[in-house]
Amino acid sequence: MKNLIYLFILTLGIISCSSDNTTEINNSDLIGEWSWTNTDGGIAAHIHETPETTGKIIHLNLIGNYEYSVTENGTKISSGIYKLIMKKSIYSGEMERFIQLPENQQYIGIVTRGIIKTYEINKLDISDNNHDGIGSGFEKIE
Repeated sequence: MKNLIYLFILTLGIISCSSDNTTEINNSDLIGEWSWTNTDGGIAAHIHETPETTGKIIHLNLIGNYEYSVTENGTKISSGIYKLIMKKSIYSGEMERFIQLPENQQYIGIVTRGIIKTYEINKLDISDNNHDGIGSGFEKIE
């Protein structure tokens, strides 16, 4: 009888642990081409970069199928697949969307891993979710 109970529990456990339970996080408000406006922050808020101070016009293009591309002064400098996960925000204490561009991504003038939020219809922020961290702001290109 014990073996039958163990078999039942094991079967129930296997059925409930299906790997098909992946849900994609909604990215509909992120889709589009975004023009970089600023990157600020760091220890004692010492980083203040803008297109005017760097001479870089950076566009972040987020596509509905979780693809992205980044252009700098009209030249593509990065592209691939991005991930959205839920992560606890140090800013709100709540679970929020966290964007991840590929691990091997070097610093390209914008934050590429962090809490991502849209404000109004045309503003987007990515904050790296670190104390004394940095964040980048973007405006949607119409």
